[in-house]
Amino acid sequence: MDPAAVDKQLQTYALFNARLKAEIRALITPELIEEHRQKPLGRHSDALERVLNFMRRPPAFALYSRVAFREWQIIRLPIDPKLPPAPIDDAVYRSENEAYHALFLRNVHDLMAS
Repeated sequence: MDPAAVDKQLQTYALFNARLKAEIRALITPELIEEHRQKPLGRHSDALERVLNFMRRPPAFALYSRVAFREWQIIRLPIDPKLPPAPIDDAVYRSENEAYHALFLRNVHDLMAS
């Protein structure tokens, strides 16, 4: 493949990604965060579904259940499949909804910081 064509593809993808990220950032409001806090799983508003779909793109965070159905931690999924996932901190969540909302807030923080 022509190196110039590859470079153009990367530039186009970077531009698309930057525009999409800006659109998603604009959807983050205190009301959206509260909607997620009240109901982290299930059906959501269109805006929240868009934000959650964006957050599922790699590299991503996930929940790891240290003790099945009792304790959860947020982990960063490794880019290299040979590496194990690692907890991002020592925080342990005792409720699944609390863990999902903490994961959401972590993703919001990263989105707004980048």
